[in-house]
Amino acid sequence: MTDEGEGPVASTSGLARRLIALALLTASGGLLASACADNESSLFVRMRMARTEDCDVTCGPGEGFWTEDSVDAAYSGSHSATLLVGNQIVQRGDSDVLRTETSRVQLYEAEVRVAYIEGDPVTEGFVVPIAGLVDPGTGDDAGYNCTEVLLIDGATMDRLRGEAAELRRDIEVVATVVVRGRTLGGQEIETAEWSYPVRVCFGCSRCVDTSPPTCCASSAGEECQDVDDIEGTCPGQRGPQDCRNLGMTCAEYIQRVRP
Repeated sequence: MTDEGEGPVASTSGLARRLIALALLTASGGLLASACADNESSLFVRMRMARTEDCDVTCGPGEGFWTEDSVDAAYSGSHSATLLVGNQIVQRGDSDVLRTETSRVQLYEAEVRVAYIEGDPVTEGFVVPIAGLVDPGTGDDAGYNCTEVLLIDGATMDRLRGEAAELRRDIEVVATVVVRGRTLGGQEIETAEWSYPVRVCFGCSRCVDTSPPTCCASSAGEECQDVDDIEGTCPGQRGPQDCRNLGMTCAEYIQRVRP
């Protein structure tokens, strides 16, 4: 026999349980969303490190950086850059209780998309392996380390080379990078998108033909410019090219590689 008052009580109880379950689900969804947001802010790309006159790179937030790269596609089959990556995850290690540090991030890949300055994609994006271990931050300061990332792959450079040669001007593109890593505690983590401009030309760098016996002319008797010393060009910059590195005169080389 059923109590006449049991129906409403049971209904109310069931409704309460559903409301509690809904509240818990909403709360857990908020926590997951917060965790995802934390992942994109915990690891970040700060800047593209500058190179010294000797083409060396020193990593650190207080070191020099570049805001744009310039590449001559006549002499470059691809283009890479040294990026400074920061880690804002707090330290968890504790030597007093023998707890190991799990907040260091091992970088393992970068996803790159290259688009024209107007926004249209140049080619399909690509994923490349990278390396680097980024220590956790201390206090309010993030931990930093550098990693080398391919900004323009061979297929993309081939297309930009042809366009720059045909149009006879710089092609302005933007490389957008997402760096991915994994904490020593096993947590997957990635940066927000970081974008960097690159100018690509064809044959806009000065090329120098040197004098005999290192003359690069392929035909006997051709005159070559007398140059005692030619400084090298660092990646990401346009500068003088030495025909001795090309195996032929500058004119012969440009004619050979012209699309």
